[in-house]
Formats: sequence, structure tokens, C-alpha cells
Amino acid sequence: MTFKNIITLLFIVSTSLIYGQTDLVPAGGPIHIEGLIVGAENQQITLVNKNLGGLKSPIAFATADAEGKFVMDTTIAVRDYYFLRTENGQLLNLVLYPKDQVTIYGDAKDLLRMTNVIGSEHSVLLNQFLIEHQNFKMLEDSLKKVLKADQTKQAAVNAYFSPVAQQFYSYRNTFINANQGSPALIATLNALDQNREWKEYKKVVGMLNYSFAEAPTIQNLSKYIMQKEAQLKQQAAATAAKNELFKPGTLVQDIVMPNPNGEIIKLSDLKGNVVLIDFWASWCGPCRRENPHVVKAYSKYNADGFEVFSVSLDRKGAKAKWIAAIAKDGLIWPSHVSSLEGFATKAAQDYAISSIPFTVLIDQEGKVIKTNLRGPQLEAELSRIFGH
Repeated sequence: MTFKNIITLLFIVSTSLIYGQTDLVPAGGPIHIEGLIVGAENQQITLVNKNLGGLKSPIAFATADAEGKFVMDTTIAVRDYYFLRTENGQLLNLVLYPKDQVTIYGDAKDLLRMTNVIGSEHSVLLNQFLIEHQNFKMLEDSLKKVLKADQTKQAAVNAYFSPVAQQFYSYRNTFINANQGSPALIATLNALDQNREWKEYKKVVGMLNYSFAEAPTIQNLSKYIMQKEAQLKQQAAATAAKNELFKPGTLVQDIVMPNPNGEIIKLSDLKGNVVLIDFWASWCGPCRRENPHVVKAYSKYNADGFEVFSVSLDRKGAKAKWIAAIAKDGLIWPSHVSSLEGFATKAAQDYAISSIPFTVLIDQEGKVIKTNLRGPQLEAELSRIFGH
């Protein structure tokens, strides 16, 4: 055995010890679930593989007797996340291992909150966190309704909710740190904001990979992480390329497109003027709301050598709407173009347009000054350029 192989073996053994994987995980085996559920008398109780929230076909059935008692003996192929489901649609989250023997005492009115699980500590942890998170979300949703009804209560709501939120997030973080080797950590993923806490989200999935890697649910999560990471890298590369494309002083690509009359006009025809290249569309609400600011800027600075070159990303069949929007919004400058191909138009591709409105302010030589200037920002920049 080489030195490298010895180090690799030591690493595997050490991580197994850290995350509790000291025993080989059985590939599959029998499980036994019994108990009593009040309100489920003479009803069918089913066991369903959770598989990341998708309710699959039940893998086992049991009929409760007249007292609500039931016994379920079945076989699972691999340890994973499961639901115990009653006829009224109540679901109890379970983490099941082959050879588990679990006892459940609950109430069909609210299985999550009114159930005692014996023989599955991970299931207990999982449901404890889910209850806390549900309580937090219920309060958050109710406060959102208060604000929707009366925006003047914003300060009072913030003052009340902020300490509650801090307390919950502290609980969440403590739960994660205290249960790093438990599959119950999956419950915390919905309490993490992927946009703001992507690093933490990945960390939790990484912990689950150590403790519960063979579970199909965790395998699906790992695939999702890989796909999301690849997407984020692509987005970062696109952003970097776009930043380079519109770095101040960069010469922009010419735009050659038909105007509403079908005549071909060019952006380069406006050379010698300060030009705002404005990507918009008749269907774009934010674009239409921005138009009055552009009209104001054009009216004030056109005599100084300011022009607007409007590129509409309207789609095929929307020519009439495009022309009507020009008239309705009072877009009085002459340079309006569109190929009626939406975001597939060549200009949108050349300028890496993924959303609108998007503007590029260029100087008399066709070089970038700034991008995405709107409202007061546009007027401030034009005031700086023209001196008034």
C-alpha cells in the first residue's frame, strides 16, 4: 500500500468516526412500526417514501383497529426519509433505518405537534425542529398580513418581530451545530435562505452527505447542489463578461436594425452625440415607468447633443403595440428600432441583455460612460457632462 493510499484510508476512517459512521449501513431490511393514533380508528395508515417532498406510492399499509391501534411490518431498501400518513392527510416525518422498531402515539388532528415517537431519535429531532420552524413561519405570515392591511404599522411590526427572528435563527444555528451527524438536519434547509445563505445551505448538505449519504433524498440534494453550483459559476462568468463588455471607455458594438417604417438605421449614425442606448419593450412595466424620466432628460439636453437610441425587445406580432407605446409614452426622439424577436434579437445577444430595462450611456466616440442610469442618476450624469 502506498503512502497516498494509507493517508486516504486514514481520512475515511477519521470522517466516519466524526460523523458516526463506524458501522456498515445495511443495504435494506425489515422495519416494525406500531402504535396508537387517536382519531384514526378503523382507518388506513400508510407509509410513504418522502424523497425530497414528493409523495410517492405508499410502500406499506396498516388498518387501525377500533381504538386506533395499528401494526405495520414491512421492508425498506435503504435508510431514508418517510411519511406516516393518515386518511385525513396528516403527515408525520420519520427517519427510518433497516431493522428499526418504532412506536408512535399521536393524534390525527395534528400529527406533527401531537405525537410521541419512540425508537427513532432522529425522527424526534426532525419533528422538533419542524414544529419550531412552523411556529416561526406562522407568526411571520400573520405579521405580513397585518402589514398588507396597514403599512403604517411597519415600525411596530419590526420592533416586535426582530427579536423573535433573532431568537429563531439562533435556535436554528445551535440546532445545526449540535446535530452535525444527524439526518434530522434536513429540516433546517427550508429555514435557510439560499440566496443569502448559500454557503450555509451547502454546509448542511455536506453534513448530511457524511451522515446519510446513501439515502436517495440526500443523493438528490447533492445533485441539486452540483447543478446550482454550475449555474452560479455560469452566472458569475456571464456577469464578469458583461462587466468587461461595459467597462467605462470600451467601444460598444454597433446596432443595425429596422425602425417602425422598416428603414434600417444604425447606432453609429449618432456618432458625435452623447447617446443613451435604451433596451425596453411595450410589455415591460418598469421600462414604461422609466420612460417619463428619459423623455425629461431628452427634452432638457437634446439641444446640447444628447440622443436616445431605443431598442425594443417586443416580440413577433407586437409591432402595433410597440408603435402605440412610443406614441402613448411620448418618446419623441427619432431613433426607434426593433426586429420583433424579443431577447433573441442580435442586439440583445451582442449586449448580453438578460433583463430590461437596461441602458448604456456612451460618449461622442461610442465608448461606454456608464450603464443602467435611471431617473435622477441619468439627469445627474448628463448635468455633469453638459454643465447644467
